[in-house]
Amino acid sequence: MRLYDISLRRTSLSISDRLVAARRLDALGVTFVDGGRPSRWFYNRAAVELRLRTATLVASGGAEDLTALLAAETPAVAIVVQGHGFSVIREAVRQLVRAERRVIVEARDFFDGWLIDPEHALEVVLTAAEAGAETVLLHDTAGALWPDQVGEIVATVAETGVPLGFGCHEDGGSAAKQLFAADAGAGLVQGSYAVVRGGLDRAVSPSVHSAETGIAPVPCPRLEQTVSAQKAIGGVR
Repeated sequence: MRLYDISLRRTSLSISDRLVAARRLDALGVTFVDGGRPSRWFYNRAAVELRLRTATLVASGGAEDLTALLAAETPAVAIVVQGHGFSVIREAVRQLVRAERRVIVEARDFFDGWLIDPEHALEVVLTAAEAGAETVLLHDTAGALWPDQVGEIVATVAETGVPLGFGCHEDGGSAAKQLFAADAGAGLVQGSYAVVRGGLDRAVSPSVHSAETGIAPVPCPRLEQTVSAQKAIGGVR
């Protein structure tokens, strides 16, 4: 299971804090660090100052941000799609792939769309994959489903063979949903593993302890080392 951190999408962080946070998330073994929308100042400084060993920096935005996403010059880009037509998704992904970017398509409201029209929702996944996206991240935006329902839908979509990710808002059931999604075939789990509370003060494991859900956590190296994570992330000023 790979981790995709979106903590730096929080606009309240200064550029300096975001750079420090990215380095510390990198030290924890996170696969992708999302720097947020393509702000020229952040990505210009990141290009000069940021040297990540494990993580890949991602710029994220909608199809309307395509020019700015390319200008950010990050190795990977996340395109957030929500109600976009197939042609828009296809062309955005193809342009990024032609520019030699790794592409993640974040399908917002995917699960609500699945409940209304599963064939249409599945076509979004297939369109993105056929255009060259390396991962399609299914996002439980409304948060109305139970974890087992999330798992059932992810398992069905995984039968296509498309590499999948999973994301949801940080509600009370997010950790359990991550577990069910990962068990059903989502190889990439999105979350905010660095929590900002008056400063970047701690990291949160994306796994969940069995005492909370009655089931074992997804095995993933270092994610259960909460104390070590707190020390690694803490102290950003």
